Amino acid sequence: MTGYYEPEIKAYKYKKQNSYPIYKMDIKKYGETVFKSTRKEINKGVLKNKELELAWVENEIEAFFFQIQGSGRLRFPNGEIKRVKFSGSNHKEYTSIGKILLQRNKIKKDNISMYSIKEWLYKNKDEALEVMEQNERFIFFEEYVGEIKGSAGVDLRPMISIAVDTTYHDLGDILLVNDIKNKKSFIGIAHDTGAAIKGPARIDLFIGFGHQAEMIASGLNNKISINKLKSKIK
Repeated sequence: MTGYYEPEIKAYKYKKQNSYPIYKMDIKKYGETVFKSTRKEINKGVLKNKELELAWVENEIEAFFFQIQGSGRLRFPNGEIKRVKFSGSNHKEYTSIGKILLQRNKIKKDNISMYSIKEWLYKNKDEALEVMEQNERFIFFEEYVGEIKGSAGVDLRPMISIAVDTTYHDLGDILLVNDIKNKKSFIGIAHDTGAAIKGPARIDLFIGFGHQAEMIASGLNNKISINKLKSKIK
């Protein structure tokens, strides 16, 4: 069990030095092919000059982790907040850069977390771009109003909503999750999916919004077992 959350990051309505765009899709105008480009191809400019930028954020590292979460809040200098959510991907396989860094002996296994990965990227900016491009999957966003929703189309609820692998679970399934590490159990509802969520006992727990949620989500990596609850009513 890992955790995810709704991040909030600084954003701008214009390009600044070293800033990186948050892109939307416009298949009707440009077709599907360009939106199937790899992360590396997009970084080289295949989407430039197409007016697809929803905003620019501080740098590619922040944009990368914003994409990992799949939704969030963009806070502009004037206090305006734009909420955006997943609108599509380039349909490439998700590759964990944490595993890449482990394989290259850049981070020790007992120290792997979102924070340690981000810290390494910031300390090694000359290598960071190449490492991030190992994950070819790229996420596109769209603006929305209201509460954040998962793949099931319902509002995500902190500490209840979970992302699952729909090969093994249906959206809407009610699961009894046994947290082996903390010897606790809780009820989770399958409200969402994720490219990195693969397997019958692999879930991503929605923690909520803000810095506290980020702190909890970044350190969550617990072994679990799952029991699916079924109604006796026929």
